[in-house]
Amino acid sequence: MKSGVIFDLKRFAVHDGAGLRSTLFLKGCPLRCPWCQNPEGLSPKPALWHNPKTCLHCGSCAAVCPCDALSLTNRIHVNREACTCCGSCVDACPAAAMDLTGRVVTAQEAADILLRDQVFFGPDGGVTLSGGEVLSQWEFALQVLGICRQAGADTAIETCLLAPCPVIKALLPVVDHFLIDIKFLDPVLHRRYLGIENHQILENYEFLVSNGADVLVRTPLIPGYTATEDNIRAIARYIRQSDPNAKYELLNFNPLCRSKYDALEQDYPVDGGALSAAELDAFYGILVQEGISHIIKE
Repeated sequence: MKSGVIFDLKRFAVHDGAGLRSTLFLKGCPLRCPWCQNPEGLSPKPALWHNPKTCLHCGSCAAVCPCDALSLTNRIHVNREACTCCGSCVDACPAAAMDLTGRVVTAQEAADILLRDQVFFGPDGGVTLSGGEVLSQWEFALQVLGICRQAGADTAIETCLLAPCPVIKALLPVVDHFLIDIKFLDPVLHRRYLGIENHQILENYEFLVSNGADVLVRTPLIPGYTATEDNIRAIARYIRQSDPNAKYELLNFNPLCRSKYDALEQDYPVDGGALSAAELDAFYGILVQEGISHIIKE
């Protein structure tokens, strides 16, 4: 039985596939999207998480740290190179401001977590694996989804599709719905902003379409990055040519993740807030112009 590293569970989710779903988040991602909503999921390993909003500035965590990885000035600072994630500070913190994100579970344990609310799924709901990036732990995901399918649950994954094609082929029998991100069509922009070209992603998308998989393409509308007419038009045109019945969803920018970057003592590079209704309508208009007939709106 495979083990994997998970970092969050969202129960009664309504945006991670059809119906009510339980969504489990797996750690590790090969992309480095500047706007990432879950920066705590980028590393494949467990990591220390500090919440400055609940911190009492008492210094209890720093006092017990055996590695001298914590220091207190205007806030608690974490030396992540020195931190061994031993958990001493978590136990010592009286305000629950310290936590370890990421824990190791077996595939059976992960499936049990997801199936806990199966009675509420109804005819449309089910389980979803998200991240991070699910395909970074694909063997673990394969077992988790297989157990859930055997239990009668509908299954979905949220993925950037960055993995060798045989991985996608292996997952086909246990995944009912693929919710995939295509953030840029231009490989130069994809490499510039995300760290790697998108050839494998597009190849995997075409493989899924050719094999009749249920695929929903999604693009996050990020100001200064993906939210341009040229980019959305190019993606819409590409998926329409690949699949005349393609489903496409535009995801509005969510600025609430800025607090996570503050907790990690990192700057967040995206300015501004969510797009207005008028701005969204303009992008939806591009999809209509490019012949996308199956537009999913939040």
